Amino acid sequence: MSVITRGCVLIAAVAVLAGCGTSTPETPSSAASPAAPADPSSAPASGTAVSAAAAALVPDRIKQAGFVNVGTTLPNLPYLLTDSSNNITGGITPDVGKAVAAKLGLEYKIQNVAWEALLPGVAGGRYDMADDGISDTLERQKIGYFVDYMQSSQVLVTSKEKAATIKSLDDVCGKKIAAIRGTTDVQVVKDASKKCTDGGKPAAETVEFPTAQDSDLALRSGRVDVEVLVAETAKYAISQGSPVAIVAEGFAPTYVGMFVAKKDKEFADALLVALKELKADGTLDKILDGYGLKPIDEPGINLATS
Repeated sequence: MSVITRGCVLIAAVAVLAGCGTSTPETPSSAASPAAPADPSSAPASGTAVSAAAAALVPDRIKQAGFVNVGTTLPNLPYLLTDSSNNITGGITPDVGKAVAAKLGLEYKIQNVAWEALLPGVAGGRYDMADDGISDTLERQKIGYFVDYMQSSQVLVTSKEKAATIKSLDDVCGKKIAAIRGTTDVQVVKDASKKCTDGGKPAAETVEFPTAQDSDLALRSGRVDVEVLVAETAKYAISQGSPVAIVAEGFAPTYVGMFVAKKDKEFADALLVALKELKADGTLDKILDGYGLKPIDEPGINLATS
C-alpha cells in the first residue's frame, strides 16, 4: 500500500523469493498476543547501547511492560519481510524499530493488525505505536504524532505490455487505476482523474482494494490497467523478479515515520532522541542502505506541512 502508504505489493510474483505470506491480520475485536521474545521481530538489536536521555522520556506504562507494543500490517515489502508462514524475517520496520527500542532499553514486539484498524488502534491506546512505512499527513497528525526518519514518493506500475502506452499520470485518462483503500494512493488517483476531466478527457477510474495482494491480482488479471504504489515497495518487488514496469515515479513525496497517539508526546520525544542518536552514529544510514535507501538529514516530529 502506500506510504499508508503501504503494502506488500506484487505478492504472487515474489512470494517465493521474498517470502510474503497472506495470513489474516488481527481485527479490533480480537487482539493477538505480543510476539514472543524469540521472534526475530522482537529481539533486541545487538550492540546498541541504551540512551539515558531517550529512556528517561519513555512513559511509565511502557517501561513497566518492558517492550514497545507495535501495530503493523503484514506483509509489506520491504518494510516487513516474511517467510511462507508469515513469520517476520527482516525488513526496514523491525531493523529500525529494534535499534530504536534498544536505545530505550526495551524490546520491540509486533502485532499484525488490519490496516484500517492500525492508526485508530494507536490513537485509542491499543498499541504503543504503529510502524509500517506510514506516510506523515496533516490529516493523520490530527490524531497523533509522526516521528519521521525518511522520505518516500509514489510510482505508477503497469504490465510490461502496457508500458509502451502508459508512460505517466497524463496517460491514465479513461484507465482503471488500483489504489489501496485508506492510503495516500487514493488521493493521487483522484488528483490525476481531475486533471483529466479539467482537460476535457475521460476521467480515470479509481478501483480501491483492501490489500496490496488484491490490487496486484487485479493488475495481473487485467481488471485494472495500472497501480499506484510506494516507490521502495515497487522497486524491491521488481528486484526480486516481479514482471512489471515502473512507468512514472517521484510524485506525491511524503515523510515516513513511526506513529504514536496524541496523549504520548513524551514517547514521541523519546523516539526522536533515539533516532537522532542512531543517525549521528551512522546506524540509521547503515540499516537503510541495506535496502537501497537513505534517511533524512535530521529526524523530526510531524514534518509534513501540506
